[in-house]
Amino acid sequence: MRNFWLVAKQEYKRMVFRRAFILVTLAIPLGMAVVIALAIVVALASVNTSPIGYIDESGLLDIARYEPLKAEEDRLDLVLYTDLDAGLAAVESGAIQALYVVPAGYPTSHPIDLYYDQEYPGSDVWNDFRDFLRVNLLATYPTAVADRLYEGPSSQVIDTSSNRTFSQNAVINVILPFVASFLFFVATMSASGYMLQVVADEKENRTMEIMLTSVSPGQLIAGKMVGLLLAALTQLGIYVAAGIIGILIARPYVPQFQVITVPWGYLAIMIAFFLPAYTLLAAMMVAIGSAVTELQQGQQVAGILNLLFILPIMLLALIFENPSAPLLIFMTFFPTTSFLTISLRWGVATVPYWHIAISWVILVGSALFMIWAASRIFRLGMLRYGQTIRFGTALAALAGRSERHA
Repeated sequence: MRNFWLVAKQEYKRMVFRRAFILVTLAIPLGMAVVIALAIVVALASVNTSPIGYIDESGLLDIARYEPLKAEEDRLDLVLYTDLDAGLAAVESGAIQALYVVPAGYPTSHPIDLYYDQEYPGSDVWNDFRDFLRVNLLATYPTAVADRLYEGPSSQVIDTSSNRTFSQNAVINVILPFVASFLFFVATMSASGYMLQVVADEKENRTMEIMLTSVSPGQLIAGKMVGLLLAALTQLGIYVAAGIIGILIARPYVPQFQVITVPWGYLAIMIAFFLPAYTLLAAMMVAIGSAVTELQQGQQVAGILNLLFILPIMLLALIFENPSAPLLIFMTFFPTTSFLTISLRWGVATVPYWHIAISWVILVGSALFMIWAASRIFRLGMLRYGQTIRFGTALAALAGRSERHA
């Protein structure tokens, strides 16, 4: 067991201190930081904090009802004008950014007129004056009724098969599955490529034979896989931390982030699927690296296998159009595509729990089988140094006939 952890520790250190690993790990958070910073700068630069002017010919509006709605720094000031010419002069001079004229007899009379000079009023102008109108129109209602009407309608969709709810405020439930799928793709593809390279290189330069004098083949393979798994989890942990920090920074500027709720159910399912999915991919890379004599041969085969893992990303259009399509149901149960298929389907629809349960059992069983198969092919590869193990030979080894063919 001690040798197993030594191998895992060594592979972890070799992976996380590689220049490529560091660059890929830091590139995404830094890229996110740049995008968020640019968005904040653009948003702040485009904000016009000049007051809003209004003329009240209806006699309904009271500025005292508006001021308690928001903190002073979160709302635009309102300036009352009694004369249209004075209001228009204020617009032209830039003293106010827009002038609303509420006609007599409002709200049964003609629509409200809006005057502005060149620059069209932004959403803050519309939202603040709308709140001003709404709170005054509701002034005659009981407080509880007025408060509820002021909040406006809020809908929640409930799926009867799973009791999962979809809310218009739960934007993270839609965004997170796609972000998680992308991060899984980055983390696993980089780690799997490294796993293939390590096994193929160490076999080619015969370093593997020296290592096997002090550690068993099973411990060697398991140690390498655990080390790379921990490296992938480290990478994902950095991404998650960067995402949380980014959300906290952007929260004051993005209203949807202010009512964010963490989808713990989705996160638990993704963690449960990530570990066996990563193990399955790593075991495949070990088997390929053990079967070939040159790294280039293994990369060609690995490229085809990698496509099986990222196929759901290529079918995003189908997932958006019909997340319950028969092809997607099949991919939900197929071990190499189950993780990403469930993750992406979760973002746009309900995934039945029995789909998730069966898919997880199949994935775990496939991962365990692949670990066993990789160890058999690894042993055969060490016996046949310098020879490429053909598919039929590998099947014979898995059937227990490798000794007669060795």
